[in-house]
Amino acid sequence: MDVKELITKAAEEEENSYKFYMDAIDLTEDAAAKLWLKELAEEEMKHKEMLQDFDTSKITKFEPGETQDLHITEFLIDKDVTDIKDFQDVLIVAMKKEQKAYNFYVSMAQSSENEDMRNLCKILAQEELKHKHKIELYYDDIVFKEN
Repeated sequence: MDVKELITKAAEEEENSYKFYMDAIDLTEDAAAKLWLKELAEEEMKHKEMLQDFDTSKITKFEPGETQDLHITEFLIDKDVTDIKDFQDVLIVAMKKEQKAYNFYVSMAQSSENEDMRNLCKILAQEELKHKHKIELYYDDIVFKEN
């Protein structure tokens, strides 16, 4: 796989995530969960558009920033989208989805011998980690306060 193929695959995954979140809207009655899912779907579409317009010349200039990982996801049991019953379930499925995407890109970065490919994977991993962090913060603020 080369850099352009990875960008295409990543854009397809963002499209799949968009569809996942839009489909999940119908699986919950919770109005707040529906709004959150719509927002997550829109973010995935923005990621897809960013990838489609990605300037590969920026790859060599990328310096990964710091994104805090709350590690909430690691302590939660994964759920299937069909198990979504309430807002907490929505957040768990979303966090797990972002974690899996992050792990994929980290693995790709570690296994690639091509420097541009490694840097691109680091960029994509960073984006997934930011998204996961945002969901974990929301989970921490909403769910942990309720319990």
